[in-house]
Amino acid sequence: MYAMRSLRSYRFLVILCFTIGISVFIYRLRSISRITTVKSLNILSTKIDERLRLFYQYFGHVNISMLLDRPSSNKSPSITYLCREWCGGWGDRLRGITSTFILAILSRRRFYIDMPYPCEVTKFLKPNLYDWKPIKYESYRKQLYIETTRNNQLAQAIYEKISSTNFITEWSQYDDIYITTNGDYITPALANKHIQNLVSLLNLSYNESSQARLFPLLYELLFLPTKQVMNLVDQLLIKLNDEKSFKKQLICLHIRVGKNPSMATDKQLIYRDTIVEDILQFVDKNLTINKNSMIFITSDSMNINQYILNKYNTSQSMSIPGPIIHIDRLSSSYSSNEQCQGFLKVISDFYVLGECDTLIMARSGFSEWASRRRYLINQFNQLYLYCRGIHQITGHKWKRPHIIC
Repeated sequence: MYAMRSLRSYRFLVILCFTIGISVFIYRLRSISRITTVKSLNILSTKIDERLRLFYQYFGHVNISMLLDRPSSNKSPSITYLCREWCGGWGDRLRGITSTFILAILSRRRFYIDMPYPCEVTKFLKPNLYDWKPIKYESYRKQLYIETTRNNQLAQAIYEKISSTNFITEWSQYDDIYITTNGDYITPALANKHIQNLVSLLNLSYNESSQARLFPLLYELLFLPTKQVMNLVDQLLIKLNDEKSFKKQLICLHIRVGKNPSMATDKQLIYRDTIVEDILQFVDKNLTINKNSMIFITSDSMNINQYILNKYNTSQSMSIPGPIIHIDRLSSSYSSNEQCQGFLKVISDFYVLGECDTLIMARSGFSEWASRRRYLINQFNQLYLYCRGIHQITGHKWKRPHIIC
């Protein structure tokens, strides 16, 4: 009897241990599966890290420490890129942000971005290597406000000041300077002979001394997308990898037609009447659309988006969901929440356009800046501009065939 009880106890322990072992094994498999899933969707973050490493190599001779040197005291003089209304679209704003950033670096001031319009930009972008989140200053500080987006005469005057005077000395009387602009002040500032003692500290080559060349580096130093943006972009980029880890080619189309039912308050753009037909004809004739490629479409028209998604079906085409808005020409029909959702789509679209293997774009600051994030050495690989027809961009000095596109 005792032997039988011992045998039963032994069997029970064996079965119990086996059951626990199986449970642990299944739990670990599920845990590994969950970790793998999280890692597999961490696509954009990985690409940003890789891009930053490449920039540090490519711009290794540049004094990046100076670009990241932020005065430690909250009471230090500052320059703020201010956007509370009428600042332009995302392309215009990026021109203004990077311009004011360089002005702040050269004048040894703290740099901030204050952009609550149409909703707080920090919902979608956060500081990367330079903390630009604004702080509230006391009213007794001496302040200068410069707003050039709606004043061409002032814009020209400021451009001349930055290009041909020692504006840093002149501005030293102010504690805080607030600039709302969509102008390129990087190129004239870096060429200004009156401040070459400061410019030379950046150790830039002649070819790098422009906004167009420096933009990719400055953007990555300043910005990281929030989780909201990363999740939206990752949901698209994951579709480029099949079960065998084969990466599909990403073919991107950015189509801007101007005033249409989706953007009733936008301006009318000429020479865009046949842009959709022309681009699709070019795609079908010159690009391979098959199981090894995906088309990404972003445009200022919901009808155009839907037309292209229907043409290539969901297995070969994709887009970021959300309202289509121009962040500076807002329709009163959109609620504040819809405006924020539209802003989220704008930022997410911008990041996707930076990952394209082939990019066909309308003339727009939005896609032009996005294209400069694509590559370093191969930045102009498979890059096309619609300008009364489709033209391949071959380099920095490439000239478009028409002034108005």
